[in-house]
Amino acid sequence: MLFTTTCTWSLLLIGIQSVAAGHQAPKSRRDVQADIPSNIKIVLGKPELIVSADRRSIDLGVHIGQRGSLPILPRALTANQTDALNLHNKARAKKKIKALVWDSKLEKDAKAWAVKLAKSGKLEHSTSEDRPNQGENLAYVSSSQPISAPMSIGTKGCHLSSRLAEIKDYHNEIIPKGNFSDYGHYTQCMWNTTLKIGIATASNGKGAWFTVARYSPPGNYVGRRPY
Repeated sequence: MLFTTTCTWSLLLIGIQSVAAGHQAPKSRRDVQADIPSNIKIVLGKPELIVSADRRSIDLGVHIGQRGSLPILPRALTANQTDALNLHNKARAKKKIKALVWDSKLEKDAKAWAVKLAKSGKLEHSTSEDRPNQGENLAYVSSSQPISAPMSIGTKGCHLSSRLAEIKDYHNEIIPKGNFSDYGHYTQCMWNTTLKIGIATASNGKGAWFTVARYSPPGNYVGRRPY
């Protein structure tokens, strides 16, 4: 079993918020409204810290795969998936960080958790034991109008656009110095040893989508920088 501990940092109390009858969105540190239509509301889950890990946290499948010619798009992705992946990789390219590879297993794991969130109406992280060697970002997206691209909208909410606040909030601090709650999603997206990603989303049937992004190996290790 992976020997990692996900820290519930004292300043980042990961609350469990209920969505009452689909009308009340989960609450977070702030709503994100940037590069996104004004009729769409986004709430982000709290970013996570990884406190420690040993060599068993290394995903050997990832590192073995990198020795060959592993394609960036191992299978046909939907337009929404491609857009979300490209948002990550364009941001990573600006920092000269290796592009992420879409991983079907991570997508499957993310989908299972997204479905649970949509059913419960709670924006909360899964436990580290339930997702060994996987980091996680969460986003809740809702609108009175149909949402055609909840994954890419959620990814924009995780602060990968140059106009979004979280990039400006990160100043190359060692994790978690500074205001980690304001930049932790960005640093997970940009973690230079993360190689794979899978994103999935699920609707609650009331105009809201719960989006889960899984990353492997995970980032946001205490005492390190993302790049």
